[in-house]
Amino acid sequence: MRRIGSTVLVSAALLVTAPAFAGQGDDAPREAMVAPGWIATLGFSAEVATGGAKSLLPTTFDLRRADEPDNFSTPDDAMGFALIDRDGFSAGPAIDLRLASHSVAVDAGAFAEWWPDERLRVRAEALDNVGAGEGAHVTLGSDLVVAGPAASTFSAGPRLTLGDGDYFRTAADEGHGVHATTRFYAGATTALKVPVSPSVSTTIYDEFLTPLAGNGRRDGQAENTVGLELDFSFKVP
Repeated sequence: MRRIGSTVLVSAALLVTAPAFAGQGDDAPREAMVAPGWIATLGFSAEVATGGAKSLLPTTFDLRRADEPDNFSTPDDAMGFALIDRDGFSAGPAIDLRLASHSVAVDAGAFAEWWPDERLRVRAEALDNVGAGEGAHVTLGSDLVVAGPAASTFSAGPRLTLGDGDYFRTAADEGHGVHATTRFYAGATTALKVPVSPSVSTTIYDEFLTPLAGNGRRDGQAENTVGLELDFSFKVP
């Protein structure tokens, strides 16, 4: 998710326990997850940005057939629903939640994603705020995706974000009566996803953005966000 903040990085730690049920073998949860039907995944992310700005928001919603593999995504992806999905290309509507001017803003639009190689993803999003006048933005990015031990996944890649003055407006801008202009950010996102059980996974990530045009944050400095995402998968009829 996108964020608004000001100085100093904070680290995130996680604690997740997977309950063991009496009378069930180790393979029981896995068998339940691959049974016929659908699997829904719901994720929540806690973030700390430079300057101490914090947020706790839902960041992931995915629905797939139980016999399909889990879809790759990064915490800064908007939540999308693929109306087109073939030959490594997918596209469809998207929605995103972010902290803006001390409130939660809802952005809606579309995404397109292409996998030219099984380890390389290219993604574009175009989103506009719904109703509250919190601005529009376009984000382009790519990710190198590497499988690690114990079914973990590491990803890293560049980002470019072009937003209007309303999208990048900060509380500091408002307090000082500064008119925000169109701003152009470059940055990168890294993420490490680790499954805890067949139905629970955690992702630790870092998002870095620096302004290339406009003044970014009011003082024009780069921003960094560290976050922790917790995803829960469950079977639905």
